[in-house]
Amino acid sequence: MQSSLTVDVLTDVLDRSVARGAAFARSTVHGDRGVRFPAGPGLAVHAIVDGEVHAWADDADASIRLAPGDIVLVREMVEHQLGRRAGAPCVALGSLLRTGSRSGAERRLTVGRPDDGPAIEFFCGAYLFQGDLFRPLLEALPAMVHLRPTSGSTLRVTADLLARELSRDEPGQQTLLDRLLDVALVQVLREHFRANDASAPAWFRAMSDPPIGAALRALHGDPSHPWTVGELADEASLSRAAFARRFSAKLGVAPLSYLTDWRMALARERLRDTDDGLAAIAASIGYASEFSFAAAFKRHHGTAPGRWRLATRAINV
Repeated sequence: MQSSLTVDVLTDVLDRSVARGAAFARSTVHGDRGVRFPAGPGLAVHAIVDGEVHAWADDADASIRLAPGDIVLVREMVEHQLGRRAGAPCVALGSLLRTGSRSGAERRLTVGRPDDGPAIEFFCGAYLFQGDLFRPLLEALPAMVHLRPTSGSTLRVTADLLARELSRDEPGQQTLLDRLLDVALVQVLREHFRANDASAPAWFRAMSDPPIGAALRALHGDPSHPWTVGELADEASLSRAAFARRFSAKLGVAPLSYLTDWRMALARERLRDTDDGLAAIAASIGYASEFSFAAAFKRHHGTAPGRWRLATRAINV
């Protein structure tokens, strides 16, 4: 069997997490100052437009030096600063947002005045995610990811488009900036994990293996299908035994265990975010009845799906 419905794992995770970028500010900082960004949910992204900028979190001595065109991605719940030099006095983002002006769709923030000294300029955005499907990917990232796109790379093209769009006010600017941020997220994750293979999630590394990547795309394309190891081996164009060994070596779990883990992750999303009944959830992820689904969920999580839903909603109230 060769599946006609396929999707790569990163696309599936981003789509199901409703990962969306939102452009929110362009900051100009005059003189020896900076901006302090609060610890918040999701990921913060900063693209340097002009001048030499330093980014740091807890330790200014461990700052990252950034040049125009550079991009830095900051993990959730990490307070951080961007300034002309590491340790420069910084103004809180919240106070700037209350006083910043808008030009077209964009909010412009200014620290200091032109006579305070040369200016640095950077563009800021954020990515927010729903649920916990993106959690393993977030946890694989360091506090700050710095990329300096090479000339001609796809990330460089995206960074140049961001800078160009920021230089003018045009109809539809906010939408275009937001979508460019979506593109930048995928490109940043690709480049970071390719350069830091050991820290990448197992499925990200496995996607570069053609046979296992083909099986993963088929599985994620149709998780409700009653997959067997033999069918997945067909997708990989390997014998059943060779596929099972290769899959387990690449991902650290057997093929059907991976499928169960993913189905349970999808079930948690439906239980938390919808009022769908157990029968509907069971059918959507490949279980013949709500009873077989409930039994599998309890084996996996140690509690019945209905109790899990009530407990999770009580926490989030």
